[in-house]
Amino acid sequence: MNHTRMYSAIAIAMAQAVTVVPAAKAQLEEVIVTAERREASLQDTEISMSVFSTRSIEEQGIQTYLDLSAMAPNVMMHEMPGKAGGAISIRGFKNAETFSTFEPKVALYLDGVLIAKGAGSVFDVLDLERVEILRGPQGTLYGRNTVGGAVNFITKKPNTEEFSGKVSASLGDYDLQDFKGSVNIPIGDTLAFKASAGSMKRDGFWENRLQNNKTLGDRDRQSALLQLMWEPTDSLNFLYAYDKTDIDEGFYPSATVNYGPLAPQLAPYVQDGTKDRYFDGFDTFTKADISGHAFTVNWELNDNLSLVSVTGYREFQVDSFQDSDATPILQGHVYSGDDYQNLTEELRLVGDGFNSKLEYVLGAFYMDEDIKDSYQNLESAAYGLSINSGASAKNEVWAVFGQGTYSLSEKMDFTFGLRYTQEDRSMSNRQILEVLGGGPVVSESINPNAQKDYDDLSGTLSLSYDWSHDLMTYFKVSKGYSSGGFNARQADPQYFYPGYDEETVYTYELGWKSTWLDSRLILNGALFYSDYSDLQVNQLTETGSNNIDNAGDAEITGLELEATAMVTDSFEVGGGYGYLDPQYKKYIAVDGTDLSNNHWAHAPKNTFNLYGRYQVEDVFGGNLVMRVDYSWVDDYFLLTANGPNLVDGNVAPSYDTINARIALEELPLWGDTHITVAAWGKNLTDELWYNSGFDLSDGLLGYVGKSPSAPRTWGVDLIWEF
Repeated sequence: MNHTRMYSAIAIAMAQAVTVVPAAKAQLEEVIVTAERREASLQDTEISMSVFSTRSIEEQGIQTYLDLSAMAPNVMMHEMPGKAGGAISIRGFKNAETFSTFEPKVALYLDGVLIAKGAGSVFDVLDLERVEILRGPQGTLYGRNTVGGAVNFITKKPNTEEFSGKVSASLGDYDLQDFKGSVNIPIGDTLAFKASAGSMKRDGFWENRLQNNKTLGDRDRQSALLQLMWEPTDSLNFLYAYDKTDIDEGFYPSATVNYGPLAPQLAPYVQDGTKDRYFDGFDTFTKADISGHAFTVNWELNDNLSLVSVTGYREFQVDSFQDSDATPILQGHVYSGDDYQNLTEELRLVGDGFNSKLEYVLGAFYMDEDIKDSYQNLESAAYGLSINSGASAKNEVWAVFGQGTYSLSEKMDFTFGLRYTQEDRSMSNRQILEVLGGGPVVSESINPNAQKDYDDLSGTLSLSYDWSHDLMTYFKVSKGYSSGGFNARQADPQYFYPGYDEETVYTYELGWKSTWLDSRLILNGALFYSDYSDLQVNQLTETGSNNIDNAGDAEITGLELEATAMVTDSFEVGGGYGYLDPQYKKYIAVDGTDLSNNHWAHAPKNTFNLYGRYQVEDVFGGNLVMRVDYSWVDDYFLLTANGPNLVDGNVAPSYDTINARIALEELPLWGDTHITVAAWGKNLTDELWYNSGFDLSDGLLGYVGKSPSAPRTWGVDLIWEF
């Protein structure tokens, strides 16, 4: 496909469409966000961010953050195989490690509570109100410091106004059976209870030709969200929430797409990842128990000052088995699991002063993290060994932060923020090599009580100017920070105990928020440059182990554009474009090898998304809504390795997808009840792409494995609201 021609055609079409808009009366609704810890218009927020509303979440079928991949500029998300989790990449900042001892580069929050690890993070969030994706370093407004950004999931809260509820059923191919429901129950004038629950099941997309065509990668999970809200006065609100997800399903499989010179026996089993060709000699599984408690207090102390307290406790247990070579040969079988607990507390004072010229947030954050065990057992006939690795860790973090915005004039605002972070990290790890099949121990390494402290002072400065009511520009400089740590996979005490160092990034961003044509066109964008020091990089070796190096210096240049246009009263179009150019300026590995020509993982140079939405009112008393979503992702690398002897080099080719939905919404029944009936399809062109992968072709394991995307799927939704 000639994508340059495609972009030009789309741009011309949008421009032509917008030129006829003045005849229309429709306007785009103002989007309210809480990215800066207070309610504000998206157009007044000095952050490059994408927002998904309740309407978009339902129409796009968003259940977990994996559904948001490639739907926003410079944002990629992929499943973390076997961990009931995922990895988020924003502006090229990402950690692909599956061990829970490693820190993600992007923070994930559920109603203000930090979801601290990638593992155990892909639970189905029920009854979503909004999703906010923030790009760039976050720290002076948020509990956890990050270098890449943050993703906020905000659920719908209980209310005392009315008894209401919603029940939905989704049925489709691959025996899809999703059932969800929620109910809001007022209890007097000050108390309300809300319960949401769901059961999500479907068969796997791939047939195992070695086990009577049994499917691989099936889904079977149950989720619940309980919320109790008490509002004794107009100025005081308490909210307790409990969420739980149980997962017992097939491991999301990988496919052996190529092999190296030392593993010719794999040749008959090479496949392309499609559902028609798959080989797996063993049953695989993923089992997870994920739960969380949250207690939030909002107290308006006076007209100008509020106190917010967010207490969270989360835990998960995950166990899985993967036949990673996807052949009947015992080339690489992986058992892995995690047992994790985390307590967080965040306090914030949100206020304004000097006749509302100053708006500020002052906060403190504490986290006590207990990784009881994170293990991985690799069995391989190629080496004749069973490699049993594991680690336990304790991390304690506290931080104070603050940010204030002062109006220098009616048009100009100055923002200043600071954050001080201190972390105490300790870890013990083990690695035992045994002869395969219960044979004698070849070697044993146990490294107890590694400990280090880290601290950092970071901050942000920005200056914004309102050129008019509809155009704001800003220039921002911010520092992101990620603490150092220890490599749970490193058995050699010579390298384990020194660990790896913290990393820092300075990001310079020029952005704008603009509204045109009487609020019928929104055009937002940002140019940025990130200067990285001591970048932490995962390097997969030919034996299948992961090394963590501080890669010296790197830089990222990028661009983000987002537009939404109300073409007529009925027709809305929108989309986004992202550009990334990350480069290592200096990358010297532990052994002295120059790796500066290696690639960034999950950082495609170009990403593009576009949607069109058409609504016809008063059809059988409801609305007929048609929506089409298109996305295109440039080719990218699944891991950083770029050795000369690799067969594949971890390359993921470019791909595009088309999703569509047609719905009759809010058809009246009796009283205030109504139903919605919808038919939808995802990946309508049945495009094959890869979510994750690795290239071990230069070693004895000798295979290239990649996790394929879901094929074309379709289904129908029936939603009853009362």
